[in-house]
Amino acid sequence: MATQTIGAVERTDASAAPPPARPARWWRRLPDPIVCAVVVAIAAFAVLGIGSPLWGRTTLVETGLLNHVSPYSDGQLRNIGQQTSNMGDTVDSAIPSAWLFGDAIKDGEFASWNPYVLGGTPLGGTPNTAVTSPVALPFWFLPAWLAPAIMKLLEIIAAVGGTFLFLRLLRLGRAAALLGGLAYATSAFMVVWTNWPQSRVAAFIPALFWALERIVRYRRVRELALLALAVAALLLGGFPSVTGYALVTGAFYLAVRAFAENPGALRRVAATLALGAGGVVAGVMLVAAQLLPWVSIMSTVLVRGREQTPDQHVPFELLLTSIAPYAFGTTDPANPPNYFHIRIFLEEVSYVGAAVLVLAIAAVALARSGRAVLPRATWAFFVGATLAWGIVVFGGGPPLALLQKLPYLFSDNSVERARSVLGFLVAVLAATGFELLLRRRSEATSRARKLYAVAVWAAVGAGGVVAYVIGRDVAQTAWANRTSLRVMRPAGVQLNIEVLQGLAFVAVAAACAALLWWGPRKPMFRVAIAGLIPLLIAVQALIWVRPYYPRTEKENFYPVTDVHTYLATHLDHERWFGSDNAVFGGIHMQYKLRALHGHSFVDTRFAELLEEMPGQQFRPPPKPATYLRTEPLDGSPPTSPILDLMSVTHYVTPPERVPWGPQRVDRGDGSRFLIQPNQAVSVPVPAGGPLRAIAILPDSPGIKPSNRTRIEIALKDPSGAVVAKAERYDRTIAQGSPFFVALAAEDARGPLTAEITVRDGPALWVAGRAGKPALSVVGTADDGLRVVFDDAAVIYERTKAQPRVRWASRTSVEPDGKRRMERLAAGTLAPDEILLDVPGAEASGAPAEIQWVEDGFDEMEVTVDAQGAGYLVLADAIQPTWQVTVDGKRADLVRADHALAAVAVPQGKHTVRFSYAPSGHDLGKWLTISTGAILLLAVLGEWWWLRRRRRQAIPTSPPVAANVS
Repeated sequence: MATQTIGAVERTDASAAPPPARPARWWRRLPDPIVCAVVVAIAAFAVLGIGSPLWGRTTLVETGLLNHVSPYSDGQLRNIGQQTSNMGDTVDSAIPSAWLFGDAIKDGEFASWNPYVLGGTPLGGTPNTAVTSPVALPFWFLPAWLAPAIMKLLEIIAAVGGTFLFLRLLRLGRAAALLGGLAYATSAFMVVWTNWPQSRVAAFIPALFWALERIVRYRRVRELALLALAVAALLLGGFPSVTGYALVTGAFYLAVRAFAENPGALRRVAATLALGAGGVVAGVMLVAAQLLPWVSIMSTVLVRGREQTPDQHVPFELLLTSIAPYAFGTTDPANPPNYFHIRIFLEEVSYVGAAVLVLAIAAVALARSGRAVLPRATWAFFVGATLAWGIVVFGGGPPLALLQKLPYLFSDNSVERARSVLGFLVAVLAATGFELLLRRRSEATSRARKLYAVAVWAAVGAGGVVAYVIGRDVAQTAWANRTSLRVMRPAGVQLNIEVLQGLAFVAVAAACAALLWWGPRKPMFRVAIAGLIPLLIAVQALIWVRPYYPRTEKENFYPVTDVHTYLATHLDHERWFGSDNAVFGGIHMQYKLRALHGHSFVDTRFAELLEEMPGQQFRPPPKPATYLRTEPLDGSPPTSPILDLMSVTHYVTPPERVPWGPQRVDRGDGSRFLIQPNQAVSVPVPAGGPLRAIAILPDSPGIKPSNRTRIEIALKDPSGAVVAKAERYDRTIAQGSPFFVALAAEDARGPLTAEITVRDGPALWVAGRAGKPALSVVGTADDGLRVVFDDAAVIYERTKAQPRVRWASRTSVEPDGKRRMERLAAGTLAPDEILLDVPGAEASGAPAEIQWVEDGFDEMEVTVDAQGAGYLVLADAIQPTWQVTVDGKRADLVRADHALAAVAVPQGKHTVRFSYAPSGHDLGKWLTISTGAILLLAVLGEWWWLRRRRRQAIPTSPPVAANVS
């Protein structure tokens, strides 16, 4: 046989080479069918789960809950039912904040500050609202009604993609890695916190573990950079406790893997841990532009009601929701029984899915195979971490009490949020179990291992039985203590039906697992059984996700009403306030209407001043102080001098709220009058005008609200001209109780006539007087209030409110905080006087003219023409976070009236400019930019060095020498 040597490689003549291999059968060149099945399941969950909001027919926001809030309850959303309960935070804060920020970005402005709620609060300047999270980018480019659905899709992609990358790094096959991503994306935390910042953080937990595993494997600068990006994405998600739980778990994972992969090599272990720590620090530095201002601002806001105790955990029986999410009630108000456990649904439900649970248990039971398939110590870590977190989250007790002695993470944050990490750990175990079943590795047959596997399944079964027994008692107690008499499914029946449905999925999944392990080895059979498992996961997930995700018609996405239009026309630079059930939370911010109320953290001094108003302004502990009550509990009128200081020029109430003022109730002369539908009845108004409301006295036995019938009143002067007209739905009508209809008739004078009409309802009996309906009225009062709007809501003008930016030519000093707030609440200060904490510059007592130049997000500018020295006062909560210049020169921003901001201005014409600049603002920007540049240069430098080394390692080919034998 003839051969020739070329270089160092010996080649044989072609004539002596073996025959070429036959081409593979065509079906063997097709994609792996099991992988295809998992991909189909993921796509089905994402597309069918989100549904019509993805293609723009509806929107993924629960604006249906606005149907009980004026002006929506009497307008466009009156007949729109709420689909999912307990989503108020997303509707009044999370979505409006993202919408507002996105609109600013579209206009070319990065809005660090939100001036439209609570006197001002951070927006994009800190991670609190998560508007700069990578998955929140749809709000930057898309319409706000479409962005939530795309954001949810990006969360699913991030969760599935990160889990896939991590599990592939753990040597699992594509099918198992994808199934792990599906298991995590369908877990409770990722679903229930949709539209909150929480799920925006949790979506990047898998990416964190992927980056940590790469550091263990490769120990390169690029892995440090990847970890920094993962940490930055977590931090930008805006919910620190979820990030904290993930980082703590990740730190233990890195340590376990580093020691396992480098036994006895302490230098390598130290290098691995150092790289991990460096990646976390670099990630923090990447978002320092937001984190440093966040630290500064959070040190000045009112934080209370966040203390945790060992009994604040997910109750053990909630483990039933791992396979039956609605075991303790639904989240659909129209489909009772509604959730009836201790806490709200989204804080307690712990769904992972029946098939995922079966696969995870299989991974634990098949310990020998699991340890062999996964890298060193990985199986032990995930089993141990799952058990540890499970004990803490569902057991509480001494372990949780011990953790709560640590600062911040467990002491001030609910451990229920750790379900985010727990869901990921279970998903990894499920993927491992699926891989073991596909590989069908031979498990040792020793009796001890068999007993261990039986014990695992027995322990899980026993735990399920105990959870069911406790849950049944909870259900029976809830049914016995029900407050509603409406017909609904008993709580125990709900529990049984949901658990049985979950057990049916468990049975099918267990059968599939058994067939994969012990069944025939025929490829087509195994493909069919394996492909059924991801479909089981997707189908059960869709059964619980479809009713949970809201789908609101686009036209019902925060519709603009006449109330918004009126306020936008009349507010100018000032503020409005609203009573309970009137444009609640921050849903007004996207229309750029400044309000005193809202849903956000509040500057401590600003909150202290607000609490001097009558009643309890913030929810009492243990509720966090992030939501301002909008009406005094005693029902007193909104006449507090503090509202005047805050520049509240308008106050909004629902139509059901009886106007403030002297009431003259007429209960008739004992007769009754029948008002026929759609037939106006004219009645002289006792004592004429001016007035704020007119009422009739219903006298129909058994009358009930229909929420459809309207009582309309038109007020006419002697010439027959209509001076005021309003209507009100019969939402609170009751026999013997005056039914008031508010009217903007404070300018009406002289004798007046009221025309009363019943619309869309039956005839109405009312108390009569002299053959006519008896009329009750609410007159006017010298209280600084004036009814100016009387449609779907009632708007009062507050005539004594001061401008949001005003001139103070006189000063007083009160160093004691309590006495200072008492003086402000009493209203003893003159309109041109401010109250300082400490003596400051002298004020001349001379007036000044003030004019707005700019009133934006992060910048405000006014011009002052002062006849003498004084103070320019701005009624915003900017004291700890802003700076001010006078004619371009830095000036001192001093506290005025306890919580407001002022700057001393000398005589003459001046330009005063306020700008957002919290402590650490400039340093944070510098750290973010420099860290990004250093990481980029380091990665490029490493790439260049490694490429150069590879080139140098390639040997030069020796001369070719022919050698023929």
